[in-house]
Amino acid sequence: MGVFLYEARNRAGELFAGTIEAKDKREAAGIIRRRGLWIASLSPQEEKKAGGPAWRMQFTKLNAMSAAKLRVLFLRQMAAMMQAGMPVHQALEILSRSDGNPPYQSFLQDLLKGIMAGHPLHEMLAQHPQLFSASLCGLVRAGEASGSLTQIFAQLADFEEHRYEAREALKSALLYPVILLVVAVVSLVLMTVFVLPAFAAMLQDLRAELPWTTKLLLTLMAFVESHLALLVAGIVLAAAALFALLRHEKSRTVIDGILLKLPILGPLQCYAAWRILLELLSVMLANGIPLTTALEMARDVPANLQVRLEMRALQQQVEAGQPFAVSLRQRTSCPGLLVELLMAGETTGTLDAMMGKAAAFAAADVRHRSARVEALAEPIMIFFVGGLIFFFVLSIVLPLLTTMDALM
Repeated sequence: MGVFLYEARNRAGELFAGTIEAKDKREAAGIIRRRGLWIASLSPQEEKKAGGPAWRMQFTKLNAMSAAKLRVLFLRQMAAMMQAGMPVHQALEILSRSDGNPPYQSFLQDLLKGIMAGHPLHEMLAQHPQLFSASLCGLVRAGEASGSLTQIFAQLADFEEHRYEAREALKSALLYPVILLVVAVVSLVLMTVFVLPAFAAMLQDLRAELPWTTKLLLTLMAFVESHLALLVAGIVLAAAALFALLRHEKSRTVIDGILLKLPILGPLQCYAAWRILLELLSVMLANGIPLTTALEMARDVPANLQVRLEMRALQQQVEAGQPFAVSLRQRTSCPGLLVELLMAGETTGTLDAMMGKAAAFAAADVRHRSARVEALAEPIMIFFVGGLIFFFVLSIVLPLLTTMDALM
């Protein structure tokens, strides 16, 4: 995906400027035209030079978590300042003078300079795609046009916080099982490499009959020692192949689709993805953005590429005149209960409010499923680690005790 700078006019002749994310210039032009705008200029955004401002270079190195925290901080601070009656330029001026992270303060000063030069806020935010997505900038633009920028900032801050919490909930649900699995594997390797050879040599000196479990471990260890270079090369090649697959869009889409169908983690990922989407769409519709435009702006928000693909198909069907809920029912990743809620909202003309309720329901479901995953993972991993320990007792300690009894 590339970022393109554009200037376009609407039917009233008003000039709009900003950035848009698209695969190529042709797709970018099509997106702009579907918004009812006539293109005045369209060009790829130039890459930042290596000698650019230090704050900009530091921001480009942010990971997803750091960017999310800075985004929430900015939105929450701006909402508080503007709710106190301050205009945008005054809020930015006060925030830029306060003590804090130097790159963040420089970023605020850059925004202030642009605002004082007459540029709209959404245009200045669009110059920082590493922090602000095209959909977020579009919402800010809608808030500037409708005079509801204060409300937009508050809603966006809530949305970004919920998005961060959903990501953290998913991570915490997976973290504990992964840690236990790593500990078990490391223990297996250490005992096989260091403990087993010593006991095996001692048992062989005593001419004891080794059980099949011990013979299996010794055979495995001998195979690893004799084919170590080949095994290392195989692991490196497998890791490189996996990395290449994850970088290839079609392969990653297939992998993401498989992840959504996993027995326990699949529904958790589905609810987490659609919770974020529905909350964002609710904010957009509540602020006067048409449904087709909102779908276009939100379609690239999901991290899961399969959900992204379904969002694009949903957008195309809605643009063709098909009802939103009917189109959504055809999306396999969207939970059925959420579809029923949205169908009721569309029928009663309260789709934006029902999207918010569906997002809240999905958030509660994510919390409950995360708790169940954590509760289920603990006994499973304890049973797994206990099984490994029992296997090693059979392989090492039991033959040693049997031999000692025979000698006595």
